[in-house]
Amino acid sequence: MKSFTRREALRAMAVGCAGVALTDDRVRRIARQPGRQLLIRGGRIVNADGVRAADLRIIGETIAEVGARLQPGSDARVIDATGKLVMPGGIDPHTHLQPAFVDDLTSGSMAALAGGVTTVGTFAGTRQGESILDALDRLAGVVQKEAIADVILHATTWPPTPELRSALPSLVQRGQPSFKVYMTRADFGAHSAEFIRLLEAARDAGIVTLIHCEDGALLAAAARVLETDGRTSLSNYGASRPIVAEVSATQQAAVLCESTGAPMYVVHLSSARALDACRAARDRKVPLYVETRPLYLHLTSEKMRGPDAPLFVGQPPLRERGDAEALWRGLIDGTIDVLATDHAPWTRAQKLDSTLTITRLRPGVSNLQVMLPMYYSEGVGKRRMSLERFVATTSTNAARLFGLYPKKGVIHVGSDADVVIWDPRRSDSVRGADDLSKSDYSVYEGWRVTGWPEMTIRRGEIVFDKGGVVGSAGSGKLVARQPWTKSAS
Repeated sequence: MKSFTRREALRAMAVGCAGVALTDDRVRRIARQPGRQLLIRGGRIVNADGVRAADLRIIGETIAEVGARLQPGSDARVIDATGKLVMPGGIDPHTHLQPAFVDDLTSGSMAALAGGVTTVGTFAGTRQGESILDALDRLAGVVQKEAIADVILHATTWPPTPELRSALPSLVQRGQPSFKVYMTRADFGAHSAEFIRLLEAARDAGIVTLIHCEDGALLAAAARVLETDGRTSLSNYGASRPIVAEVSATQQAAVLCESTGAPMYVVHLSSARALDACRAARDRKVPLYVETRPLYLHLTSEKMRGPDAPLFVGQPPLRERGDAEALWRGLIDGTIDVLATDHAPWTRAQKLDSTLTITRLRPGVSNLQVMLPMYYSEGVGKRRMSLERFVATTSTNAARLFGLYPKKGVIHVGSDADVVIWDPRRSDSVRGADDLSKSDYSVYEGWRVTGWPEMTIRRGEIVFDKGGVVGSAGSGKLVARQPWTKSAS
């Protein structure tokens, strides 16, 4: 008889069977059945605007009541949250759960839910001959079959043609009003006039433009110098993507944002100088929003000096301790809006492939399962980040910026019942062997963390409990979103 590792057993539990779409009538019938009502008692409810001791009643997929000393109905399951925090499910708007990486929407969902994240954003990139709408429709089918967490999609393609501009309103009609652009492209500058017109069209449609800020021409110049000197191994990776490339592109993005008034969201910002460029633009009330990722908070360029350097390769590369401290300050003081993983998982063997070079990369790491625990432990536990700010940067701000609020991102009557019961005292170490992602290592191996999710509830269904994912593939939904408005900020 075949034996299973803990990781394999938990994954098998979650895959189960594909979810079945529910009609409103069926949801109401199920809500009246035993077990469809949840009453969470005795916890402290944390929202971005305050913390209160209260009970929480969930009926079907929705938060039905928040108040003191709520009494259970005859068919309610009562969950004792005494001594625990009750928080909105995490929203990670930036993951890569696509065939190029080792995770699909099932394994990625499992890692997310085990880490307290109930909604993930990933990318609908076009294939040869596809339009952005074709790509969205294709990915929507994948969500229906594979997802356990709820999902939002960001369209992405290049170049910024008139046909692309004309398709932007259809993104809004499909409920996915966001689009990603890479300034790393060698031909980005050649299309600057067309890109400005794309931003203007996005602004008019209420679409948020996600933007990867590294100047492609400066990256190419740095790589050319290193190649001339024969320094192409990944030990030189940091030099191949210098901070000036990020700063230059971030400054340009801020200027484009100010000029067009189009809402722009800077992904995975990594350095103090790039953050300064964003802060200056935000002081001028420019609709520029900032994301950073855990890699830049917890690790520095020292990791790139050893034999395992390729394991830590991300885009942009790891920076210095001063950069990490600046990012922590930005998260706490409000300059940085969102913490997101940029989850891009590989196996250890793939990352250590000896044929990889500064221009032939496998960038990214697995981060979905440990992002929130490590952030809580280091931020709330050690840096006195408020609980409200923790929730804002991991759920509420992303919900506002990407058109999900108040359906998600808050514990409020009428909102989706996306809830995490958090044990603030549980202490444990990060182990790659426990990661439900298909990645088989962790860049944080052995890191001691205090504060972990105990239970994760997605739209009223317990999907993670007692250390295991119990939701089934296909039960996650592609969530329709509202277009961006100035009130999002």
